[in-house]
Amino acid sequence: MNLSCNSSKNNAHDQSLSTRLLTWYTAVQRDLPWRKTRDPYAIWVSEVMLQQTQVKTVIPYFERFLKRFPSVEHLGTASLDDVLTIWSGLGYYSRARRMWEGANYLIEKLDGKMPSNYEALLQIPGIGDYTAGAIASIAFGQRVPAIDGNVKRVLSRLLAWPEPVETARSYRCFRDNLMAWQSVLKPGDFNQALMELGAMVCSPRNPKCKCCPLADVCKGYLQGDFLGYPVKKLKAQRQEVTRLTFVLRQGNQVYLQKRPARGLLADLWEFPGVELSDSDIHRAKDSLPVITQHKCFDHFQQAVSERAFDAQVKDLLEQEIDYHGPVWYTFSHRRWKIVWAIIDLPQNTVKRTSASLKEKDGEYITEPGEEKKRAKCRWVSLNDLSLIPLPRAFMSIVEILTPYEE
Repeated sequence: MNLSCNSSKNNAHDQSLSTRLLTWYTAVQRDLPWRKTRDPYAIWVSEVMLQQTQVKTVIPYFERFLKRFPSVEHLGTASLDDVLTIWSGLGYYSRARRMWEGANYLIEKLDGKMPSNYEALLQIPGIGDYTAGAIASIAFGQRVPAIDGNVKRVLSRLLAWPEPVETARSYRCFRDNLMAWQSVLKPGDFNQALMELGAMVCSPRNPKCKCCPLADVCKGYLQGDFLGYPVKKLKAQRQEVTRLTFVLRQGNQVYLQKRPARGLLADLWEFPGVELSDSDIHRAKDSLPVITQHKCFDHFQQAVSERAFDAQVKDLLEQEIDYHGPVWYTFSHRRWKIVWAIIDLPQNTVKRTSASLKEKDGEYITEPGEEKKRAKCRWVSLNDLSLIPLPRAFMSIVEILTPYEE
């Protein structure tokens, strides 16, 4: 059986690998909701959700998402806030935003219809090589690879591949081999079988090699060094920063701001705050930051776009500041140490109706002429926080803000 980067084109040995893999997959495949359909939209949703997220976590989100947005048209015509709210808790919110942008592209360019080939799928915003390959092969039967993290791990062990799997050369090698091995009749099942093998057998730390249908041709296994693959690429160390957060509360409502449309936690609502430099804080014994009252108000003005309650906040910060936390939240490239100060404003400090904050397209903005100067903001009842796309990073704060009877 030809297992190298000079793989032949669909010879009998290559097809025997495909046959063995498909026979195994037919016998052991998991009963998952997205495997019961050939709807390209549903497959798109599942593939995006499954990126960097466990299957058992995805299942209820997948079912809830399709119930709320059963088609490209339903997704594209919904507000981004609605989409992010349904996605809330699944993490990596940029995935939801890119899908929403992709749905809008399809409505505008293709009358809401998913294209049926790999090259056209790649033109949709947010759809990359892997997702296009998965949709094209599973929904439309196109013979094209779908190379995700599981597949890269399987191939690196099969080939005893000596380079990190992220390189362009690794991708070309893997793609060439897959095109040679892939079933002509069932390309979608072949791709799913490889993903299943990586998820259920060829796992990162404890592979079940004796259960693998390809063990006798796996170079990594035959060499006794399967855990040495994939070859590790040196990772950049995560940056750790302290995130000072201001929770402005007036009665049963809290103040939220919307994050920018690009970057970390894009388009989500948040309790405003700032990332502190080492020079901003002194470490106390309990590891909470100690910030001077003057400096804290400077940070408040930097974090909070609304200026209507500066005077009241400054007075409150001149009293003892009560910090809560810390809690840690880890992103792919950085780690937040979140501490927060709850600032209880007296009733009627600010007007939260049309006299001060006006609702437009489901969002609250400042007075006319000032929208461009300030972040979008809103006051939200504690009882309604579950309806807002709020990052999971702030759930520890939400849990202690118990609403009372209004």
